[in-house]
Amino acid sequence: MSPTSAPLLIRFKHSQKAAVAVEFALLVPVMGVMLLGLLDYAIVAFHKMELESATRSGAQYAMLDSSDTSLISTTVKNSTNLDTDFLEVDIAEFCECIDGSSITCADTCATGSVRSFMRITATYTHNPIFIPVTMTLTGESIIRTQ
Repeated sequence: MSPTSAPLLIRFKHSQKAAVAVEFALLVPVMGVMLLGLLDYAIVAFHKMELESATRSGAQYAMLDSSDTSLISTTVKNSTNLDTDFLEVDIAEFCECIDGSSITCADTCATGSVRSFMRITATYTHNPIFIPVTMTLTGESIIRTQ
């Protein structure tokens, strides 16, 4: 160490600016990681809303024609900007009586008529950008068809 650099180090050691610089250098990576995690969370929330909206679009189409399940599935897939390679659409019909008891759609109810429903479920496999896990997001809509 040269004799001229010793006073410089002593001044740096007692300087408030140096303390601020060190604190800033320690906090920036922590805040950056937190910000990236928040960004991933926002993307997940947006994709979840997109799935819910897509299943509602499929349910609206099912009100027009509930017999064509392949077109309902296509409507759900076309209603979202998500990658369709990671998107699965499941359509299930189920029936129940007026009292809420489940039956097969071919049966009759003792308490009245049979109510038919359609459940449209969209499942999306999401790979976050900064978090090394795979998440499965699901959106679902149920509509009465009869």
